Amino acid sequence: MRNTIIEELSKPKLKKAVLIEGLPGMGYVGKLAAEHIVEELRAKKFAEMTSPYFPNQVMIDRDGLLRMPRNEFYLARHDGKSLVIWTGDVQPVLPEGHYEIVERVLGLVKKLDIKQLFTLGGYATGKYSNAQPKVVAMGDPALLRKASSHGAKAESKGGPIIGAAGLLLGLGNLSGISGICLLGETHGMLVDNRAAQAVLQVLAGILDIKINMDNLERRARETEQIIERISREMASREEKVKRREEEESWYIG
Repeated sequence: MRNTIIEELSKPKLKKAVLIEGLPGMGYVGKLAAEHIVEELRAKKFAEMTSPYFPNQVMIDRDGLLRMPRNEFYLARHDGKSLVIWTGDVQPVLPEGHYEIVERVLGLVKKLDIKQLFTLGGYATGKYSNAQPKVVAMGDPALLRKASSHGAKAESKGGPIIGAAGLLLGLGNLSGISGICLLGETHGMLVDNRAAQAVLQVLAGILDIKINMDNLERRARETEQIIERISREMASREEKVKRREEEESWYIG
């Protein structure tokens, strides 16, 4: 394999189409959100992308079969809108790989006459909290205003957006395609369904669509219960160590 290839499995007919990107990243927030849209809106896969810039690994399916890593493109129709969802197993490992896959995707975007881009991901804080995650937004001014009206905060500190979530918007803007990036606050090292839910709520508000969040909510509660149990166990061990050290400090041999 020498080139990045998008294989179209069918020719979708689109109406008022937007592209939603959600690939693996911080807290898997973007991927979780994109896959939830696919699941809840029963989206149909219409294209696959393979690339020599993807990590040097193979994927193992549940039945033990091997396959190459890939990205996938799905189509969901909802309330007269066409949602094209870009998700997948991995992102490229090299900067030139990101440029190549994003250029391929923008070629598909232009072919399908998609006019708006939405990229989803996580904003790593290094901290875990049970509070509702904040959603940070950056991008097209008109879309920023819509995002703000649905609870997102415009990014004011500056800094880069690494990977496809940022590069797609940057190169898309050069081609006259507007877009916005929505990042949910997350620890960064934990799979974060709560942050994915927060990001999706803002996205659904911008697009004026309804997405059932029950499955994300259930998985978020399960994760929180696991973290709480681990925290209690760690606190208990620390207390035992502290008592033992205090007892040993009073021991006279």
